[in-house]
This record gives sequence, C-alpha cells and structure tokens, in this order.
Amino acid sequence: MQEDIQLINQVLAGHTNQYEQLMNKYHNEMFSFVFNMVGQYQDTEDLVQDIFFKTYQNLKKYNPDKASFRTWLYRIASNHTLNHVKKASSRYEVAGEVDLSLLQDDEDVEEQLVKEDQLHRIVTIMKDILNDKHFKIMTLHYFSGLSVKEIGETMNIPIKTIYKAIKSSIEKIQQEVNNHE
Repeated sequence: MQEDIQLINQVLAGHTNQYEQLMNKYHNEMFSFVFNMVGQYQDTEDLVQDIFFKTYQNLKKYNPDKASFRTWLYRIASNHTLNHVKKASSRYEVAGEVDLSLLQDDEDVEEQLVKEDQLHRIVTIMKDILNDKHFKIMTLHYFSGLSVKEIGETMNIPIKTIYKAIKSSIEKIQQEVNNHE
C-alpha cells in the first residue's frame, strides 16, 4: 500500500510514466475480475483499458485515508464494468446446467478457466436475478476474492448487510438453477 501511495504521489508530481508501474501491478487482477463479469476477451481488454484511464484521470481524487488504492481501483472497476454489463445483458441467454460449486472461495484459478462457460452462465444468471448491489457484492467476493471487510470499504456498506446479501443471493441463484434443471 505504501508503494502505491509513493507511485501515486510521483504521478501527481508530474512523473506520469510511474503510472505504468501501477497498471502493471494490478493489470492481471483487474483483467481476471472484469473477465469473470463479462466473459468476453475483447470486451475485457477494452474495459480494463478504460478502467485504468478513468483511474488515471481521477487520481487527484484518491484519498489514501479512506481506502487503499486497490480498494479504490476495485470500486471504479466494479462500477464501470457493471454499467457495461447492464448495457450488454440483453445479448446473453441462460442455457444448460450450472455448477454452483463454482462459487467456492478457494477454487483453483486454472480450474476456473476450464469452467469458463459455466462461470459465464452463473454471471448471466446473477445479472438476470440479482439487483445491482447484490450482483456487485457477489462478483467482488466470489470472482475477485475481496473479503467482506474490503467489500464494505469499497461499497460503503455494513458488513452484516454484505453477509445477508451473499446468503440471499446464493439462495436466489440456487432456486434459479433448480428451475432450469
């Protein structure tokens, strides 16, 4: 975190080339996060580029006393990607069986990539049946690996609310999957 703050201060002092270090540090994490929400490589590339550009444009607004840079970056990424997903959601249809075990916290990344199609179906179901707040919580927790505390900081909501949202979202997803079997 301290390294991020130093890089941000250097960028704000006019050493804009230092921003590339921040992008390199978080690129893979952002790519994975966005890809798990949109499920398409080209869209993911475009969105990640937009997110880093938007972050750069708003770097003066970042306050390290309120949140870590990573949390702030996730807030921008989740809002930007969610807006994209809402616009694009009419293009996707839910089809086939979904394996709810994909919503496990400790899933291996390689296994996750192999099950890309099922992940896409889960995200599609989540987009269709969850409200924006619950969709964002589920995505941040299960697909980005943020802790409940980090989600609370990112979204400015109490931890109890997050736990309730996760529980009710899983119940809704299970019900939807059972209806499609």
